[in-house]
Amino acid sequence: MSFFNRSGLLAGVMLAASAAAAPAQEVTLRYSNWLPAGYALDAQLMEPWIAEIEKVTEGRVKIQKTPKVVGSVASQYDVVADGMADMSLMVLSYAPGRFPQVEGMELPFASDDESRTSPAVWATYEKFLADQEVFPDVVPLALFQTGVFHVFTTGRDLSVVDNWAGAKIRSSSPSLTRIIELLGGTPVNKPVSEVYELASGRMIDGATTPPDALLGFKLDDVLHSMTFVPGSLGSTTVLVSVNPDAWARISEADQQAIREVSGAAVARMSGELHRKETEAAIAEMQNRGRTIHRMNDAELARMKERVAPLTAEWLDKAKAAGLENPQEMLDFFRAQLDRPAQ
Repeated sequence: MSFFNRSGLLAGVMLAASAAAAPAQEVTLRYSNWLPAGYALDAQLMEPWIAEIEKVTEGRVKIQKTPKVVGSVASQYDVVADGMADMSLMVLSYAPGRFPQVEGMELPFASDDESRTSPAVWATYEKFLADQEVFPDVVPLALFQTGVFHVFTTGRDLSVVDNWAGAKIRSSSPSLTRIIELLGGTPVNKPVSEVYELASGRMIDGATTPPDALLGFKLDDVLHSMTFVPGSLGSTTVLVSVNPDAWARISEADQQAIREVSGAAVARMSGELHRKETEAAIAEMQNRGRTIHRMNDAELARMKERVAPLTAEWLDKAKAAGLENPQEMLDFFRAQLDRPAQ
């Protein structure tokens, strides 16, 4: 039985209990979609989840994907907050500095096992951030992470720390930006959708990205070399949210049914999906004859030493943003990563 089926069973019981209530209003939510057709995150997570929402609400809530993105990829939080679309998926690091409380879960070397990272993110959010109004303008339904990040280049071997000096590397989060800076490189903050043009035009030497995104966005045509960093360079956090006015059109019973198949259920699904996709992407790169460098223990130790200031910097930012004990949150998150995948 899938995660959605298990959650949907409970949601169905709750809906049956409220069947005697007045008929609920039918609602169609416009979902601003920017993921490429066939990309695993869309085809194997978002689409099944959308179908599950329709199922557990007995067709009263439908989600209609737009044919193209509303606004820009980087502005999806505001697109939903302002009601330009009712719902969207937002990579939080595309708005650097706006959600500093979340950035502690994106620090490097935490884990290279996606089946643990996404569930750990949701558990940490529920315990420490859900009551903090981190996302005050929208209704959060899911918070999870992409595949973990490594670095891909047009040819440069970045398994040697000194080789980062002078390299122009695409970044997608504040943490990755600081890593690149601390290693002597130049970060270029752009969404993954712009990496192909940047790399093909030699405007960047490489990009930090999950392996599955490399293939999903066809970046291996221009980025031929991978440096695998044990423990990973971290990940980026994804928020799926709904406009508050649109959410208010949904009955309380249907809202509860939707929440039962969101949150933790989506985080588990994301973790399982991204681990599978990362393994498949690396295998496919090998099949295509791409070069894969693995950072050895000595170079990894040098990298960790160089980027050590990151954690203290985040603790200061989180405190300034109103998080009372960010170290406690960070310790909890890391403890969750040590738990076996559920």
